[in-house]
Amino acid sequence: MKAFHPEAQWFDEARFGIFIHWGPYSLREIEASWPLVAQDNRVISVEDYEALADEFNPENYDPKTWAHAAKEAGAQYVVLTAKHHDGFCLFDTKTTDYNAVQRGPKRDLIAPYVEALHEVGLKVGLYFTTIDWHDPDFATIPIAANIQSPKPNVYDPLRWWDFHKRFVEQLRELLTNYGRIDLFWFDVPGFGADRWRSSEVKQMMLNLQPHLIINDRLPGVGDYETPEQFVPLHPPEEWWETCMTMNHQWGYHSDTSTYKSPVTLLNTLLEVATKGGNLLLNVGPRPDGTWPEPALERLKVVGSWLAHSGESIYCTKRTPEHYPPSFYGPMTVKDNTVYLHMRDIPRLPIEVRELGGNVQNVRHVKSGNPLQYNLEVTHGFSGGSNGNYQVSRLWIDLSGVDLDDWNTVVAIEFEDKPVWQLQKR
Repeated sequence: MKAFHPEAQWFDEARFGIFIHWGPYSLREIEASWPLVAQDNRVISVEDYEALADEFNPENYDPKTWAHAAKEAGAQYVVLTAKHHDGFCLFDTKTTDYNAVQRGPKRDLIAPYVEALHEVGLKVGLYFTTIDWHDPDFATIPIAANIQSPKPNVYDPLRWWDFHKRFVEQLRELLTNYGRIDLFWFDVPGFGADRWRSSEVKQMMLNLQPHLIINDRLPGVGDYETPEQFVPLHPPEEWWETCMTMNHQWGYHSDTSTYKSPVTLLNTLLEVATKGGNLLLNVGPRPDGTWPEPALERLKVVGSWLAHSGESIYCTKRTPEHYPPSFYGPMTVKDNTVYLHMRDIPRLPIEVRELGGNVQNVRHVKSGNPLQYNLEVTHGFSGGSNGNYQVSRLWIDLSGVDLDDWNTVVAIEFEDKPVWQLQKR
């Protein structure tokens, strides 16, 4: 499960992206789309929800500001909800009048977003749900109760295929009208690959943009896995990405008390990176198009740290799973360099054990300054089948170093790739 096109390999190096959930629902500070199918404590009727499309008028929408904020945060890509489950399209489409050009905003909101990301060199992602609760033809095939359309359900498979044609046409519009798109983030399949004709749909998309990356929520054909709102204890072997909110919901909400702390977000980013994945961190813009201050404040903290120590996150790999603990903290690896992440102030010189190879340099990543170190190699005999062995101990002195408030990173540079196991003599 991963894309093989050379221009798609950036995804396995990005490590950090920004998710954006934005639409008419932001006017009522409710979650994106889900109130439409809420069985209990419904906060809004279907009619009132869909009428929000005419109220939605983001007069302060400036995607260039978004792009610069994402860039300064250290993100490598951004994903915006082009269409959520409610069926409202932020883009110009000929398939429905329930879109931003014909309703409230009276303009295409995707085109300037794509252009802004291109200008600052960020990869462009579009969220596009498979289900559509506005389209009456979607409600003609039985589906799971928790994602059933709020529109009247009438069993008519031929009508469902009419919906599917519009689904495919909207994908074609997004991939032909806006220039280069790097990633498509599908959501909530509901049916299997046969019902969605996933292989045909993906091939159509790749025919239009061969470099495209597609997540696993277009059933059966995804390039990477998408755990949501948690970091897996045992991460997938192939490409993966955790998507996560900064507060309690994806769409905008003014309550600041539920935001995760900057340290919590940094810890999550580090955990994801040490496990070889990407973190897609969500921002829910206000109805007027501006980003909430609590979100901006947290992104600035993340970006500030990545500005001086991001090399220990971007393009890194996880350590081998079979490798025994040699350092009491998170580790990342890039080619011939091993990065040690210290979230606590060390009281003694750092000890790294059982890591073979010729050490060329040890440095403090934030300052670039070399660090004093001492390498010890012990030989012994364990008996049995293990025979002769050698154990290396590397001691690194951090006295006099300007330690980071959250995470001080030390880079150990080897002459060749480090050896991740006990070596027989």
